[in-house]
Amino acid sequence: MDYKQANILTAAMKLYNLTNLNTYVLDQNGDFIYLNEKVTTPPFMPGTDERDTLYLFQEISKTNKIYSYLNEWNLHYLGLSFETEEKYTIIIGPFLEATPDIYALTRKYKLLNNEIEDLRIFLNQLDVLSIDKINTFASLLNQFELLLQKEPDFEIINPRNNKNEMDTKNPYNVSEEEDVIKMRYKIEEKLIHAVEAGDKRKAKELHISNNMLFSFSDRFPNQPLRRVKNLAIVLNTLLRTAARNSKVPAILIHRISEKYVYEIEYTSQLAKLYHLYDEMIDSYSDVVMSNALRKYSKVVQQVIEYLINFYDQQIDKEELSTLTFTHPSHLSRKFKQETGLTITGYQQTLRINQAKYLLRSENLPIEEIAWLVGYDDSSYFTRVFKKETGSTPTQYREEN
Repeated sequence: MDYKQANILTAAMKLYNLTNLNTYVLDQNGDFIYLNEKVTTPPFMPGTDERDTLYLFQEISKTNKIYSYLNEWNLHYLGLSFETEEKYTIIIGPFLEATPDIYALTRKYKLLNNEIEDLRIFLNQLDVLSIDKINTFASLLNQFELLLQKEPDFEIINPRNNKNEMDTKNPYNVSEEEDVIKMRYKIEEKLIHAVEAGDKRKAKELHISNNMLFSFSDRFPNQPLRRVKNLAIVLNTLLRTAARNSKVPAILIHRISEKYVYEIEYTSQLAKLYHLYDEMIDSYSDVVMSNALRKYSKVVQQVIEYLINFYDQQIDKEELSTLTFTHPSHLSRKFKQETGLTITGYQQTLRINQAKYLLRSENLPIEEIAWLVGYDDSSYFTRVFKKETGSTPTQYREEN
């Protein structure tokens, strides 16, 4: 890498830090020389695998002006081509100008249940920018060549005079007593066990005890936010382990984990991070209690994971029997024996549980909710919902 290209990469890093948007730099051949992605586009959307970025590269290379691009899902990008000795293109995005209607997108593109959840997570991670902020970022991009200039020289003024005391103090001492390490791992094992048992209160008590044994404060003496983030990352990892040990379907663990990985990284307030500790324990404990599969055989586990992913679709028992290498009638008997429900009944339970969640959390028409959870006939959905819950969907919403 030559000196000029190194300057471009440094400037691109500055731009990323200023905008907090995905930042890409391509050379004149369309090869990436810098790529810093805060969010990744789901595979079912256009633009995934940097396709939007490569399309922009082809268009931007024809002009020397700021290029604004909005794809069919309303993902917005800004880009610019510039020249040093060679031509380069820099692109930032995606971002949004308005909060999208997830359910309109679901209908338009006929998304599956697992795709809807991935879309929700992705859109929640994107910044929604005002016109003024978009214009500011466009102006900043237009001045990108100024960021290529030499780094400024700083003269550091240290008001502390006791130099000898500072020199002898070692903030990076990471040694820990063996008994403290053993105690920490013992507490972590108990915490995992508490989550596996769904005991939220015990898990939270153990987590507080475990925090006291970590030495992140010594490693980052002037970075309390970094310390709290590190503790949150450790907790997320432990909770993933508890969920995995309980045979929770991998897709559910992944969604929860990715949600908190993002929130941990991009939360800038200590109070919110502390709140995340309890929220993570609650979320993982709930998913363990609701979806633990360890008591089921491998065959039934496979069917349940399939139903969780595709509860809004028609069940194809032939496909399920092929997936599990069993005869359809044997599979039906085995599933009923282990779960107490038929395959159709289990799917109906998943649908009604999702409908409850949507009724509590989203201001959507009943017809829309019926369609989202897999019922084409909203009247039939209402009858099934009342049979299962004792209330109509409207009554349930009003009560909750």
